[in-house]
Amino acid sequence: MHVINQICVLLLVKMQIIYISVFCCPTDCTLQQFLNGPMFDSNFDTTGLQTSYPAGKQIRVGCSVGYSGFFKLTCVEGKWVSKGTVCQPKSCGHPGDAQFADFNLEIGDDFVFGSKVVYTCHKGYQMVSRTNYRHCMNEGWDGVVPVCEAQQCTVLHVDRNVQVNGDPEEATYGNVVRFSCKSNSHVLSDPESAELYCDENGEWSGQAPKCIEIKCTVPPIENGHVPDRYIQEYKEHDVLHFMCNYLHKPTEDRPSKCTKVGIKAEWTPTPACEPIKCKLPLPPLEGSRYESVSRNRFLPGETLRVICGEKYGISNNQEVVTMCKEDGEWTIRPVCTEVVCSNERPQHVYSWDVSYWRNQPKMGETKRYSCETGYKRKDGATQATCTRNGWTPNPLCEGIVKMCDLLYGEEKESYSQNEEVQYECNDREQWFTVTCEQSGWTGIKSCTDACPKPEVPNGFAVGPYNNTIYYTCKKGFKLFSNKGWWAEAKCNDDQLQQCIENTKCGETPVIPNGKLEPPQRQNLRQIQARIICNKGYSTQVDYLPCRGGKWIPDGLSLKDISTAKHCKPPPKVENAVVQTAYQKEYLSNSPVTYQCRDGYDMEGEDTILCDNGKWEEKNVTCTQRPCERLHIEDAVITGEEKESYSQNEEVQYKCNNHDERFTVTCEQSGWTGIKSFRISGIICCCLYCLKLLIKQILSLKTEKCKVPRLSDGLQLPTYEQRDQLRTGEKLTFTCRRRGDFLRGKAEVECLAGGRWSDPFPTCGAPLGCGTPPYLADADTRGALKFQYRHGETVEYICQNYYRKEGETYKTCINGEWIGQMRCLKPCTVDRELMNRYNIAFRYGYSDKLYSPHDDTIEFTCTKGRHTGTLSMRQKCIDGVMNLPTCQ
Repeated sequence: MHVINQICVLLLVKMQIIYISVFCCPTDCTLQQFLNGPMFDSNFDTTGLQTSYPAGKQIRVGCSVGYSGFFKLTCVEGKWVSKGTVCQPKSCGHPGDAQFADFNLEIGDDFVFGSKVVYTCHKGYQMVSRTNYRHCMNEGWDGVVPVCEAQQCTVLHVDRNVQVNGDPEEATYGNVVRFSCKSNSHVLSDPESAELYCDENGEWSGQAPKCIEIKCTVPPIENGHVPDRYIQEYKEHDVLHFMCNYLHKPTEDRPSKCTKVGIKAEWTPTPACEPIKCKLPLPPLEGSRYESVSRNRFLPGETLRVICGEKYGISNNQEVVTMCKEDGEWTIRPVCTEVVCSNERPQHVYSWDVSYWRNQPKMGETKRYSCETGYKRKDGATQATCTRNGWTPNPLCEGIVKMCDLLYGEEKESYSQNEEVQYECNDREQWFTVTCEQSGWTGIKSCTDACPKPEVPNGFAVGPYNNTIYYTCKKGFKLFSNKGWWAEAKCNDDQLQQCIENTKCGETPVIPNGKLEPPQRQNLRQIQARIICNKGYSTQVDYLPCRGGKWIPDGLSLKDISTAKHCKPPPKVENAVVQTAYQKEYLSNSPVTYQCRDGYDMEGEDTILCDNGKWEEKNVTCTQRPCERLHIEDAVITGEEKESYSQNEEVQYKCNNHDERFTVTCEQSGWTGIKSFRISGIICCCLYCLKLLIKQILSLKTEKCKVPRLSDGLQLPTYEQRDQLRTGEKLTFTCRRRGDFLRGKAEVECLAGGRWSDPFPTCGAPLGCGTPPYLADADTRGALKFQYRHGETVEYICQNYYRKEGETYKTCINGEWIGQMRCLKPCTVDRELMNRYNIAFRYGYSDKLYSPHDDTIEFTCTKGRHTGTLSMRQKCIDGVMNLPTCQ
C-alpha cells in the first residue's frame, strides 16, 4: 500500500508568510483515482492497468474496440496528470450508394463505429438482398451494399385479335403496354384499358381488354329521345333515329351513325338536341338595319323589325317585321337586297335597251325602248325607269287602235286589242273565250252536242260539267265501292259503279299482308270472302263474313286479320355464319342457311325455318375436318397409328436412318412441323437433321416455282415465256375460247419454297346456280327450280304495298346470283293514333290506311292548331311515317 511521501505546511504569522519545509514519505497514484476522476471515459480500455503506480510513473491508456486515440497518464505527487487525446469512435467512411435506393442513419450521427444505415428501395423497386442495412464495425462496414430491382408485372395474356404495342411478358415498373384491334371492324371492349402500366407494386393498372364487334348503345339525349325503345344495341354504320322535344332540333343535320372512332365505338356526329333559334347576321349586311338589336339569336315567337336602305328592299318593301318560327326559320328572311328590275323584254315592247345576259338593272336606272305596231308608249314616256315596284310606266306600251269588229251578239260594235269575250253555248253546258288580237279574233270554237247523261240503275246523275258527270244512289242503295256516297265519271268512261242494296256487301276491303278473294255469288244465305295471306303470314279465321251489308271480322280488326309472329335473328352456331344479310326480324317460313368456316364440315342439316315466331330446333354443328394419316418417306410413327387425326393432335415420327425424333401437329391448314430435304439421294424428315447437313443446305440455291403446262383453253396474256418464277411473282389467267369461264382463282402467286399460292384454274362452260336467295317481303315470279343455267334470271316481285328499290332480276353468273334489290316497307296510318293527335287526312283519303314508301300524305287539324316541329305534310320512308300533332 502506498503512503503520502511529502507534506508541506504553510504558516501565517502577523501577515508574514513563513514557509516551513517538513520532509515526508513519497505518495502513489491508484487506478481507482483515475476511474473515479474526471479524466475517465467509458471508451477507455483499462483491463491491462495495475491498481496503483508510484510517483513519476507514466502509463498509456488504451481504447476500447472500435475507438482510437493517444492518452497518457503521469503520477505526480499522488495525482494523475493527463496528456494526449481521449478515445474517439473509428470512422467507416461512406457506406456506399445502392442503385435505385436511398439510405439513412438509423443509429448514430455520423459514419463511425456503432452507427447503422438502413437502405430503402425507390418507388417501383424491391429489395432482393437478404438484409437492407449495414453496421459500422471495428474493421469497417459489414455486409455488402443491398441491391434493388424493378418490380416486374405478371405476363399479360391477350386474344389473338388484339394488337399489343409493348412487352406484355417482361414488363417492369413504369413500362406501358398499349392495345388496339387488328381488325377494323372491331373495337376494344374497355377503352379505359387501351393503355396499361406496371405500377410500383408489380401490378397492372387494369385487365387486358378484348376486341369485340363495333356496337353502340342508346345514348342519353338531353331534350330528346329515341322512339324505338326495343333496340338497345346498334351495329357499325347503323343510323340512330331520335326525336327532339318541342321547340328543339337536332344539333347536326347529318344523321348519327355508329362509327369506329380511334379505339372505341361512338355515335358520329354525337346525337344532341338544341333549342330552336333563328339566327341573325351581325353586323347587318350592306343595306340592312335592325331596330334595337344587340343579339343574333331569337326564340320562336320573337319579332324583329328590318329597315332597308334607300335602294334596298325585302319583297319590294323598305321596312318589314319578321317573326321567328317554330322551325328556326324567319317568316321573312331578314336580309335587304338591292332593288333590281327584270331584264326580260316586257309585253308589246319592240326595241329594248336591256341585255338579257347582263346584270339586272338597278333601282333608278333608265332604259330606252319602243313599242310594237299598234301600241304606243304610255303617258308619252320616252324612257323606262326601274323603281321599287318594277318598270314604269306600267305597262310600258298600250294599244292605240280597235281592230276587231263585232263577232256575235250586240254587246259592243268593236273591241280593242287583247280584250276578251266569253260565249256560252245554247245548251248552257259549254262555253269558250275569244281574244281580240292584231290578226283578229282567236279562240273561236263551235258548240257540239253535250255529253249524254248516263242511266244509273237505282240512282241518278247530274251534269255534265266540264265533261264530267256526278252520280249517286237512291235511298236504300249504296255504291259498290264503299268509297263515299257519290262518284264521278268522264264522258268516255266505259262503266259506272253499280248501286247495290244496303243489305248487300260491296267491294272487299284491303287488309294488310294479304288479300280477300271476292265471293262468286251474292244470293247465298251466308256471303263470305276467302282470306289469302301473303307468304310468312297467317290468319286466325279463314273467311270474312258479310253481315248487314258490311264486311265484319269476328272479334278482330281488319289490320289484325293477317299477322305474323316474327323471329329474332337465328341462333349463333360456332364456327359458322349465315349466308344472307343480317335482319332484325324474320317472317314465318323464312329460311336461313349456315355455312361452316374453312377447315370445318357441316354435320346434319344446314337450314332452319322460322316457325310461328320460333326457329326450328335442329342440331346444326360445324366440326373440325380431321387430318388423314401422313406418310413420310424414311420415317415411321412411334406410337399408335390411326387413319385420321383430330385438330391439335400430335404425332411423333422417327427417322429410319437416324435415331432422331420429331413431332407433327394436325392444324386447320393441315399437318405442320415437318420439313424434308433431299441431299445426295437421302431424305431427312426431322428438324434435327439440319445440324448434320447444315453445310449442304447453305449451299442450296433459292427454290423457284415451276410453270407447268397449261390446260387446254387456258392462257396467260401478260406472261413472259419463262418456265420458272421467283418468289412474289404472279400469274394472271384468262380463257382462250369465247364463252368459257375460269374455274378457280384468276391470279396465283409464287410463294417461298417453290410453292404456288393456289392451284392453277381451268376453263370450261360456266357453272349453274342453285335456288335463288330469299328476299324479305318479296316473291319470285313463277315456280322455283333447284338448278339454274348460267345467264338465267329470276324476277322478284314485292308484296302488296311494298316498293322495290334496285334491280328487278337476279341473274345466275358462273355459279353466283348477281343483282341487288330490296322491298321497302309501307306505312300504316293508325286511326286511333290520328285521333289522339287530333289530325285527319286533309284531302279525304277515306280508307288509305296503308301508304307505300315515298308516298306523301297531308294532314289537317280536327281541333286546335298545329304544334311541334313536324310538318303537316309527311312522307313514308321504308315503313316509318311521323305524325304531326294538333292541340
